[in-house]
Amino acid sequence: MRQKVLIIVLLPLLLVLSVSHKVYPISGSVKSQKDYIFTLDHIRNMRIIVSNFATKDVKDDFDKAVALFQSSAKEYYAQEFSYYDEKSRKQRTRFFQVKKELSALFDKMADFYLKRTKIVLDSTSKESFDIIVTYGKQSNLVKFFSKNFDPRLDIKPYKEKEYHFFRDKEVIERYLKNGYKKLQDAKRIYADQDLNFIKGKKEKKSTDYNYLIDRFWKVISECRLAKQYGIEIHKILKVNEVTTILRRYQKNIVSLDPNPIFDDRIPQEFKVDANDNLKLIHSHELQRVSKIVPKSDK
Repeated sequence: MRQKVLIIVLLPLLLVLSVSHKVYPISGSVKSQKDYIFTLDHIRNMRIIVSNFATKDVKDDFDKAVALFQSSAKEYYAQEFSYYDEKSRKQRTRFFQVKKELSALFDKMADFYLKRTKIVLDSTSKESFDIIVTYGKQSNLVKFFSKNFDPRLDIKPYKEKEYHFFRDKEVIERYLKNGYKKLQDAKRIYADQDLNFIKGKKEKKSTDYNYLIDRFWKVISECRLAKQYGIEIHKILKVNEVTTILRRYQKNIVSLDPNPIFDDRIPQEFKVDANDNLKLIHSHELQRVSKIVPKSDK
């Protein structure tokens, strides 16, 4: 009797608990809101990349993705959170096609960044290794620092403007190592089996495109870090030119650290990379130079 009473008392409670713990599907409005924020954020990221590096074909594809986003955003504002896709005969979330286009763009540009990063790092490697060998602690040049130097009789086996390499050699070596390590990390992400499995799926879900975009963006972010190590090496290699550069660009106006466009220690061909690493549009930065330096001096 007591067991029956206990069951009668507990049964309604168990029913309430089971209902309260039921997992409800995410509403279309919540999904659309997340997709809106996600696609807007990555369109902003891609805009900088396209402005700095993209070919005309990629720019055209980006314009198409932006137009799709604008159209989808209007429907989202109007509370139309999904649509019927005639081609697949499925109901799609409002920003599905936008993510599909963005995924293809990020894939192309991730591959570009991998190749570009190797170019930047390789541009420093030969001179860096020469310095590592020549100015290391165990090199034959070290003994000249512990002996008295007589300018009438002795000849320094190194140039005075290169003396800083004895101090900066370890930094150069560390930057070179870290740069290539970051490049390798980016390559591993791009070659990941899970990524390529999802990339190869004929029928992708909205969440698949989220995953792909995030991973391609991670590749680009790692490449930017790798390239920055190469750029910092260039700056060390030409550290003696700082005074001349500041004089040229009017040192009371600019500072080199937050303004790579003025830092001529960076090779001209890689200033676009330095600006891109800071999420700056290179063409805009070039306009700043024209306001300080006359065309005849460039």
